[in-house]
Amino acid sequence: MKRLAVAAVLAVLSAAMAFGAVQDFGKFTLDVPEGWTASSEGSMALISKPDNTGNFSVTIDDSEGASIKDLAEAFRQEFTKSFEKVGPVEDAGDGDVEWAMQLNGVESHAMLSVDGSQFMLIVATGDVDPEQIGGILATLKLK
Repeated sequence: MKRLAVAAVLAVLSAAMAFGAVQDFGKFTLDVPEGWTASSEGSMALISKPDNTGNFSVTIDDSEGASIKDLAEAFRQEFTKSFEKVGPVEDAGDGDVEWAMQLNGVESHAMLSVDGSQFMLIVATGDVDPEQIGGILATLKLK
């Protein structure tokens, strides 16, 4: 029931946003709102607000049999190379995990989920409303 309610909210939010063209990021596509910019590097898509006050990335790739705990620790270790602070991994519900990071006073939040043989890592930085991210992610289609 909870997932159905979330899906309904996401559908309403995505309908309220003015979307541009569907953009292809290799393993998936997303509808990016008009005025926002998007780029990709490997299996990661970076979506930025028009005023550049915030962005988020979506990475979808093969988990290569690693557990969510092992993947989270590997990502956290990698993030310690570029962030001043990397917080502990916390349970985000439904088997997902999350953690916070900081660089030059700007907060970032990471969320990791694993589904079968693939993982999805979302990292939001700066002034990005979680509802905006949810509306955009509601348009995600795996290829």
